Amino acid sequence: MNKIVQDVTKLRTPLTELPKNKTEQDVIAAALLTALKKEKGFGLSANQIGLDKRVCVINTKEPLVLVNPRITKRSEDGIVYIESCLSLPKTMTKPRHTVRSQSITVETDNLGTVEFGADEPKKIGTEGHNYFSDEGLLECVVAQHEIDHLDGILITDEIRRYTQTIVKEKKYGRNEKVMITDGNETKELKWKKAKSLVEAGDWEIYVGGPIT
Repeated sequence: MNKIVQDVTKLRTPLTELPKNKTEQDVIAAALLTALKKEKGFGLSANQIGLDKRVCVINTKEPLVLVNPRITKRSEDGIVYIESCLSLPKTMTKPRHTVRSQSITVETDNLGTVEFGADEPKKIGTEGHNYFSDEGLLECVVAQHEIDHLDGILITDEIRRYTQTIVKEKKYGRNEKVMITDGNETKELKWKKAKSLVEAGDWEIYVGGPIT
């Protein structure tokens, strides 16, 4: 059984494309899916189990193996998410805020063109939308997370770090419920109570859900 790689230096090395060899693809895919099942995660990339091949797996709606995936299109709208990573143990207890695209188009050698995005894109950011139950959005974020791994990018890197300026301003009704976070704790309050905390700078509007 392959152990999960935690060496950041190795994880930051972009991976080599996998030749069109179905036997090798199947062997790597099986190893990844086995390791993912053991770790009870949503996604895993080849370098996380010590293999220098551009292959990753995702298992949210259904198991997907992506061979030599390349993101060819991203939505203009971003979303703030909370992510953790099996290769970064500290993030399993203290997840990181990241910014992701709401939808992406991915070209792969084995599945052709794959579209990832929210099940209910028009409801993103609206009152009552549940990020935790939107499997399409989760799958989209996991795909970006794993493809980042193949490019040597981690959720702790500056390029993926959340900054307040990326989130579009939104006007809230006094009794509208919002999620706010101080980086450690997240809670839901009516805007009339949350407003003073956000304006004081100790808390900020939170949009997103966890990844393990």
